[in-house]
Amino acid sequence: MYRDYIDPKFTWKNFNLEEQAKVIVAPRSNNELDAANFKKEFPGLLPVKESLIMYVFKPNQKTSMT
Repeated sequence: MYRDYIDPKFTWKNFNLEEQAKVIVAPRSNNELDAANFKKEFPGLLPVKESLIMYVFKPNQKTSMT
């Protein structure tokens, strides 16, 4: 999303698990929050990606979306 909205020339290099282990202390954990109570209390709550686009990337957009 950063590249789409802010800097189309931005690049990155992915690293493998061995390289990752050298950088971070704890192993990766793929947990998911149960947001049912939040959704019930705040029905207009946007999913994370949509919220990021609307409130972070679009206001700071430097490239045109085609």
